[in-house]
Amino acid sequence: MSMTAHSQRGVALLTILLLVVSITVVAGAMLASQKIAIRRSGLLFDQDQLLQDLNAGQQLALTMIRADDKLNDTDSEQDIWAQPIPPYTLGKHSIGIEVRDEASRFNINNLYQNGAVDTAAVAMFQRLLTQLNLEPDIAIAVLDYQDTDSEVYKDGGAEAAVYTQQSNTTTLPNQSFVSIDQLQEVRGVNAEVLKTLRPYITAMPYFVPVNVNTASPVLLAALMDGATSEQMQGLVDMRSKQAIATVDDLWQLPVLSSLDDAQRKETSTLLAVDSQAFLALITATDGGSVGQTRQRFATVLISKTPTYASVIESNNDANNGGANSANKNNSGTENDDKAKTIEIVAQRLWAFRPSF
Repeated sequence: MSMTAHSQRGVALLTILLLVVSITVVAGAMLASQKIAIRRSGLLFDQDQLLQDLNAGQQLALTMIRADDKLNDTDSEQDIWAQPIPPYTLGKHSIGIEVRDEASRFNINNLYQNGAVDTAAVAMFQRLLTQLNLEPDIAIAVLDYQDTDSEVYKDGGAEAAVYTQQSNTTTLPNQSFVSIDQLQEVRGVNAEVLKTLRPYITAMPYFVPVNVNTASPVLLAALMDGATSEQMQGLVDMRSKQAIATVDDLWQLPVLSSLDDAQRKETSTLLAVDSQAFLALITATDGGSVGQTRQRFATVLISKTPTYASVIESNNDANNGGANSANKNNSGTENDDKAKTIEIVAQRLWAFRPSF
């Protein structure tokens, strides 16, 4: 009887110990799961905060461009958007903004617009390639990459027969470039050529004239045959003191005064004294704990052009059966050709800092 009692007490003790161990294990698992959930929630909150910071940075960049547009009719390196912008701090978070004038570069999509070749743009791009000691025929290959026909520009040969054997692509997309990195698919362009071209070109989704107030001497030298970047340094020095007010002011410079009226008229279509496209790099930083700094990046394309707004408006009119046009006629008002629509037209998020 005594042995049975001892056995029962032993079993009871073991049962209690097992229950304690089980409860401890379950409690530990619940605690670990709770810690993971809290950590996950914290990370999600931080990620969401970084995204909110990026959105705030985009709006700050947009507001800055709009404010600058009210101050003058030109865009130059003296404007507020071109100056270093100190980081905006919010607690442990900070927002950095860098703005670049995309009109200071040659837009490779200018070569083919509205279903037609822009011969003046092609000639300017060829002169730029020559300035950089690159083959001017690259301009033709870049054009054929975009145009909708199946023949090599001017030569008349079949694009498929010429380019599929000499480029990195099997078929030509016949559409505008989304990124200048796509140039590596073009005949005659390799990594080294692209590296040489990169500081002087861009790929905007609409026509963007070159801003003579921010373009480099190398790009300015591509305005005419025989010009050099050294000759254009005088123009750069002049605009550093005061922005060029009109394109016509260019023809007063000795280096450009030799152009005749026809050449000036053709070249003027490629130029402007303000910018129609800005690219902003937004950097959101979460200071957090030491050694745990997190960053997210976004690039934002800001358009400042009445032409782009008119295209959207025309499309809306067509979709609405001309109702918008009728309303304008009934109101008795006319569009202000000088009015500019400044808006964000494209944005991209980055987990790492992009080349800028």
